[in-house]
Amino acid sequence: MPESVHREPAARFVEWALAELEMPFERGDGELIVELPEADRTIFDGKSSLRLATTVAASTDQEPLAWDGRFGHWLHEQLSKTAAAVHARPLRQPMAVNDVTAKLFAAYAVEGGQVHLAGCQLTDHPFLRLSFAADGDAEVRHIFVAPDGSSVSDELVPQLGLDELQPIVKHPPRLDEGALRSLIAAGRRIAAKQSTSRDPSAATVEPLAATVLWVRHAEGRLQFTIGAFTVDHPFSSWAALLKPEPYVGKDSGVGAFKLGATDDGRIEPADEIAVCQKSGRRVLRQELVQCGVTGLRVLPEFTEICSVSGLPTLRGEFVACKRCRQRVSKAVLSEGVCSACRGLAKVSKDDPRLVWIFGEHPGLDRWKHWQLAETQGVYIAQASSLLRELLVVIEKETLAIRRIAQRSRLSKTWVDLDEASRGDLLK
Repeated sequence: MPESVHREPAARFVEWALAELEMPFERGDGELIVELPEADRTIFDGKSSLRLATTVAASTDQEPLAWDGRFGHWLHEQLSKTAAAVHARPLRQPMAVNDVTAKLFAAYAVEGGQVHLAGCQLTDHPFLRLSFAADGDAEVRHIFVAPDGSSVSDELVPQLGLDELQPIVKHPPRLDEGALRSLIAAGRRIAAKQSTSRDPSAATVEPLAATVLWVRHAEGRLQFTIGAFTVDHPFSSWAALLKPEPYVGKDSGVGAFKLGATDDGRIEPADEIAVCQKSGRRVLRQELVQCGVTGLRVLPEFTEICSVSGLPTLRGEFVACKRCRQRVSKAVLSEGVCSACRGLAKVSKDDPRLVWIFGEHPGLDRWKHWQLAETQGVYIAQASSLLRELLVVIEKETLAIRRIAQRSRLSKTWVDLDEASRGDLLK
């Protein structure tokens, strides 16, 4: 007998089997009263109805529910005499397109637009249930087989509703005989494996019934429309397991159920769309940058990168530093001097940056007591002697001199050198 966690009371299985066979019955106190077909009455001593005991030992006027008795043999014969298997489907699985899509539509909100069903196909796939019971068993055990011949996981059985079935008594979906034989053979192999796990010498009992379970699969796509723009959102799942999945924006890469559109027609999660505070355009939030001065979130096209802070800054928020004369963000200025000029650090003359500068301008090597800072585009170097200080602003890439100035150590004002003085100092 195969081991299985999927079991049901024998009486409940009998009720299902009788419904599958379209045989009328009534529930009584501890019994089922079954109306027998006329052709089968001789098996039960000519009785037109059968009182089948379902809870306790049968009385003299009741038929025992014994799988090896005449009722058990008769039921097995009825279930198998017309075909190799009977047919059923999960009782509560969605059957119509509207049943499938209603919960999908409810999950999405489209700002200024709509969600449509662009297509949905429902197809039935054959699972198999083999039912087993030994004489005297109060429960029937079930083995479930997937369409590919594999065992259905214990978790998936209730999720698909395979443990609560309704008969298909007329016009079941068509299943090729060869495919049915393959499913039954796979089920027998699974049953044999589960039967021999404890006793390798045990023989697998014959199943009471083989039932093809038609499980519906849904595949299609939703379409989100805002104005003249549309995007598709495909879905594919067993109908019973279908649940809304977030739409993932193609550019944002973010999933959401609430959607909106940018001004250029991209449909994306609504929370990922923001307004440029300079132009008023609706764009993706990730496409905006924050101005380092005003804090406004704007498109990069309205900004430049401050060479000192490295932050994007609106073009109208730049001024020239009084010392290095670079265009810098107002945020890095204090009393007209940028933070790079204020933050010079002492360096030795063998600093690689100074060595490189001295190689291009050897006259600078005569100065001592160097301090240095750098921005994205320039080196800002300052040296001193006993009476004078020197300021040099040098382009990083070309080592061209942008500014060279001197001042007395007692003065706060830098004086730019004329061309002749520059040449003499740098040689």
